[in-house]
Amino acid sequence: MSVVLIAVVALFFAAMGVLGLLRPSRLADTVGLLADRADAHAEVRAVYGGFGVAVAVVLGLAAADVGGIGSGVCIAVAAALGGMAFGRIWSAFTERPSAFYPVWFYFVVEVTLATMLTLAIVLD
Repeated sequence: MSVVLIAVVALFFAAMGVLGLLRPSRLADTVGLLADRADAHAEVRAVYGGFGVAVAVVLGLAAADVGGIGSGVCIAVAAALGGMAFGRIWSAFTERPSAFYPVWFYFVVEVTLATMLTLAIVLD
């Protein structure tokens, strides 16, 4: 069961990462950002693309528990997702999001994925 939970989270990061690497403008557009220059494309490729693929790979290693890293990776990625969700809450106090999507939609995604990784640790 825990392997399935980790794999689902890894697939999410892999999809985001591949989209960020191959179609940076499209990914940026999904959250209302304008990536219309090479510098902006590089930033999206780094933060969403490269980071997403790296997290997916590390989660894959965690699912296989290579070198006993499973729990540590799950904790680290769950903490990162929690930090992202916290940033959205902070933003809601400083500026009001105009709609459910993308801010609250991705808040739910981040909390759900963090919860899945936490459950993977508990169930292991």
